[in-house]
Amino acid sequence: MYDKIVDILCAIKEDQPELRQSLSPNTDLNNDVGLDSLQMIQFMLKVEDQLNIIIDYDQFDYEHLHSIDAFISFLKSCQPQKQPLYEDVKQ
Repeated sequence: MYDKIVDILCAIKEDQPELRQSLSPNTDLNNDVGLDSLQMIQFMLKVEDQLNIIIDYDQFDYEHLHSIDAFISFLKSCQPQKQPLYEDVKQ
C-alpha cells in the first residue's frame, strides 16, 4: 500500500520529479509534500479509486496526515467499495 500511495503522490506532484526520493513512511503529508487544497482532494479521490476503498470522512482527522504510515493505518480501517465509483452508464 505504501508504494501505491507514493505513486499517487508523485503523479499529483509531477512537477517535482525529486519527490519520490524524499518520501519515507514518516513523511508528513501536509508539511513535507506540500499538497495544495485541490491536490489534496485529487489525492484522496485517487486513493479511494486506486485502492478500491471508501474513506469515512466522519472518522478522518488531520492527525492521519502526520505521516504516510499514519495515513495507511487509517486506510486499513476503511471499508472496501462494493463497486467502482465511476462505472459507465449502460442503457
